[in-house]
Amino acid sequence: MNWEEELNILLEERSISQIVEYLLRSPDEISRLVGITKHESEKIAWRAAWVLDHLNMQAPCLAAPFYPEFLQILKKTHFNGVRRSLLKVIITAPTVIKEDGELLDLCFRWIVSPVIPIAVRAHSIQYVYDLLPEYPELENEFRHSLRSALDAGSKGVKAKAGKILSSLDKSTLR
Repeated sequence: MNWEEELNILLEERSISQIVEYLLRSPDEISRLVGITKHESEKIAWRAAWVLDHLNMQAPCLAAPFYPEFLQILKKTHFNGVRRSLLKVIITAPTVIKEDGELLDLCFRWIVSPVIPIAVRAHSIQYVYDLLPEYPELENEFRHSLRSALDAGSKGVKAKAGKILSSLDKSTLR
Protein backbone atom coordinates (compact mmCIF):
# COMPACT_ATOMS: atom_id res chain seq x y z
CA MET A 1 0.00 0.00 0.00
CA ASN A 2 1.17 3.53 -0.72
CA TRP A 3 0.68 4.93 2.77
CA GLU A 4 1.41 8.57 1.94
CA GLU A 5 -1.25 8.56 -0.75
CA GLU A 6 -3.77 6.69 1.41
CA LEU A 7 -3.27 9.01 4.36
CA ASN A 8 -3.57 12.08 2.14
CA ILE A 9 -7.00 10.95 0.92
CA LEU A 10 -8.16 9.69 4.30
CA LEU A 11 -11.67 10.99 4.98
CA GLU A 12 -11.99 12.14 1.35
CA GLU A 13 -12.07 8.75 -0.37
CA ARG A 14 -11.37 6.32 2.47
CA SER A 15 -12.69 6.07 5.99
CA ILE A 16 -10.49 5.30 8.93
CA SER A 17 -12.44 2.09 9.47
CA GLN A 18 -11.55 0.94 5.94
CA ILE A 19 -7.87 1.47 6.65
CA VAL A 20 -8.10 -0.32 10.00
CA GLU A 21 -9.88 -3.22 8.29
CA TYR A 22 -7.04 -3.38 5.78
CA LEU A 23 -4.51 -3.54 8.64
CA LEU A 24 -6.49 -6.31 10.31
CA ARG A 25 -6.21 -8.33 7.10
CA SER A 26 -2.58 -7.31 6.46
CA PRO A 27 -0.88 -6.95 9.84
CA ASP A 28 2.56 -6.97 8.17
CA GLU A 29 1.72 -3.42 7.02
CA ILE A 30 1.51 -2.10 10.59
CA SER A 31 5.26 -1.64 10.95
CA ARG A 32 5.32 0.45 7.77
CA LEU A 33 2.53 2.63 9.15
CA VAL A 34 4.38 3.03 12.45
CA GLY A 35 7.35 4.37 10.46
CA ILE A 36 5.07 6.90 8.76
CA THR A 37 4.34 8.50 12.14
CA LYS A 38 7.86 9.96 11.83
CA HIS A 39 7.08 11.52 8.43
CA GLU A 40 8.19 15.11 7.83
CA SER A 41 4.65 16.11 6.87
CA GLU A 42 2.60 16.79 9.97
CA LYS A 43 -0.63 15.80 8.21
CA ILE A 44 0.74 12.43 7.12
CA ALA A 45 2.40 11.72 10.49
CA TRP A 46 -0.64 12.52 12.61
CA ARG A 47 -3.00 10.61 10.34
CA ALA A 48 -0.75 7.56 10.61
CA ALA A 49 -0.80 7.87 14.42
CA TRP A 50 -4.56 8.38 14.33
CA VAL A 51 -5.03 5.16 12.36
CA LEU A 52 -2.79 3.34 14.85
CA ASP A 53 -4.91 4.68 17.71
CA HIS A 54 -8.02 3.26 16.03
CA LEU A 55 -6.24 -0.03 15.36
CA ASN A 56 -5.28 -0.19 19.04
CA MET A 57 -8.91 0.36 20.06
CA GLN A 58 -10.08 -2.42 17.79
CA ALA A 59 -7.19 -4.90 18.06
CA PRO A 60 -4.76 -3.99 20.84
CA CYS A 61 -2.98 -7.30 20.37
CA LEU A 62 -1.79 -6.09 16.94
CA ALA A 63 -0.63 -2.71 18.26
CA ALA A 64 0.97 -4.01 21.47
CA PRO A 65 4.25 -5.18 19.91
CA PHE A 66 4.81 -1.60 18.80
CA TYR A 67 4.22 0.08 22.19
CA PRO A 68 7.96 0.52 22.87
CA GLU A 69 8.41 2.15 19.46
CA PHE A 70 5.37 4.36 20.08
CA LEU A 71 7.06 5.56 23.27
CA GLN A 72 10.21 6.50 21.36
CA ILE A 73 8.26 8.32 18.65
CA LEU A 74 6.15 10.12 21.24
CA LYS A 75 9.24 11.45 23.00
CA LYS A 76 10.76 12.79 19.77
CA THR A 77 7.85 14.14 17.74
CA HIS A 78 7.02 17.82 17.60
CA PHE A 79 3.60 17.16 16.10
CA ASN A 80 0.77 17.49 18.60
CA GLY A 81 -1.53 15.27 16.55
CA VAL A 82 0.97 12.44 16.82
CA ARG A 83 1.38 13.15 20.54
CA ARG A 84 -2.38 13.07 21.08
CA SER A 85 -2.91 9.75 19.30
CA LEU A 86 0.14 7.93 20.62
CA LEU A 87 -0.44 9.13 24.20
CA LYS A 88 -3.94 7.73 23.93
CA VAL A 89 -2.46 4.39 22.85
CA ILE A 90 0.21 4.38 25.57
CA ILE A 91 -2.40 5.10 28.25
CA THR A 92 -3.95 1.71 27.42
CA ALA A 93 -0.58 -0.09 27.61
CA PRO A 94 0.43 -2.18 30.61
CA THR A 95 2.17 -0.15 33.32
CA VAL A 96 5.50 -1.88 32.70
CA ILE A 97 5.49 -0.53 29.13
CA LYS A 98 4.54 3.03 29.98
CA GLU A 99 6.91 3.53 32.90
CA ASP A 100 9.24 5.95 31.17
CA GLY A 101 10.91 8.80 33.05
CA GLU A 102 11.53 10.88 29.95
CA LEU A 103 7.89 10.68 28.86
CA LEU A 104 6.78 11.36 32.42
CA ASP A 105 8.86 14.55 32.42
CA LEU A 106 7.39 15.58 29.05
CA CYS A 107 3.87 14.95 30.31
CA PHE A 108 4.46 17.14 33.36
CA ARG A 109 5.67 19.92 31.03
CA TRP A 110 2.76 19.44 28.63
CA ILE A 111 0.20 19.57 31.46
CA VAL A 112 1.23 23.09 32.47
CA SER A 113 1.98 24.49 29.01
CA PRO A 114 -0.76 26.76 27.66
CA VAL A 115 0.53 26.31 24.10
CA ILE A 116 0.01 22.54 24.11
CA PRO A 117 -3.43 21.53 22.76
CA ILE A 118 -6.13 20.46 25.17
CA ALA A 119 -6.21 16.79 24.15
CA VAL A 120 -2.44 16.37 24.61
CA ARG A 121 -2.65 18.00 28.02
CA ALA A 122 -5.65 15.87 29.05
CA HIS A 123 -3.95 12.64 27.93
CA SER A 124 -0.79 13.74 29.77
CA ILE A 125 -2.85 14.19 32.93
CA GLN A 126 -4.25 10.68 32.51
CA TYR A 127 -0.80 9.22 31.83
CA VAL A 128 0.65 10.65 35.06
CA TYR A 129 -2.45 9.76 37.07
CA ASP A 130 -2.26 6.14 35.91
CA LEU A 131 1.33 5.90 37.18
CA LEU A 132 0.57 7.21 40.68
CA PRO A 133 -0.24 3.82 42.23
CA GLU A 134 3.26 2.65 41.27
CA TYR A 135 4.94 5.98 42.08
CA PRO A 136 3.01 7.68 44.91
CA GLU A 137 5.95 10.03 45.48
CA LEU A 138 4.84 11.88 42.32
CA GLU A 139 1.52 12.92 43.82
CA ASN A 140 2.59 16.28 45.29
CA GLU A 141 4.25 17.41 42.07
CA PHE A 142 1.26 16.15 40.11
CA ARG A 143 -1.17 18.08 42.31
CA HIS A 144 0.92 21.21 41.81
CA SER A 145 0.85 20.69 38.02
CA LEU A 146 -2.90 20.16 38.08
CA ARG A 147 -3.42 23.36 40.06
CA SER A 148 -1.28 25.24 37.51
CA ALA A 149 -3.38 23.76 34.73
CA LEU A 150 -6.55 24.87 36.53
CA ASP A 151 -5.24 28.42 36.77
CA ALA A 152 -4.18 28.76 33.13
CA GLY A 153 -6.10 26.07 31.31
CA SER A 154 -8.97 25.94 28.91
CA LYS A 155 -12.36 24.61 29.97
CA GLY A 156 -11.41 21.10 28.83
CA VAL A 157 -8.12 21.08 30.73
CA LYS A 158 -9.79 22.60 33.80
CA ALA A 159 -12.47 19.89 33.69
CA LYS A 160 -9.92 17.06 33.43
CA ALA A 161 -7.59 18.55 36.06
CA GLY A 162 -10.50 19.23 38.42
CA LYS A 163 -11.86 15.71 38.00
CA ILE A 164 -8.45 14.15 38.70
CA LEU A 165 -7.82 16.43 41.71
CA SER A 166 -11.20 15.45 43.10
CA SER A 167 -10.37 11.80 42.55
CA LEU A 168 -7.01 12.25 44.31
CA ASP A 169 -8.75 13.93 47.23
CA LYS A 170 -11.05 10.91 47.59
CA SER A 171 -8.38 8.27 47.09
CA THR A 172 -6.00 6.62 49.48
CA LEU A 173 -2.99 7.86 47.49
CA ARG A 174 -2.61 10.82 49.85
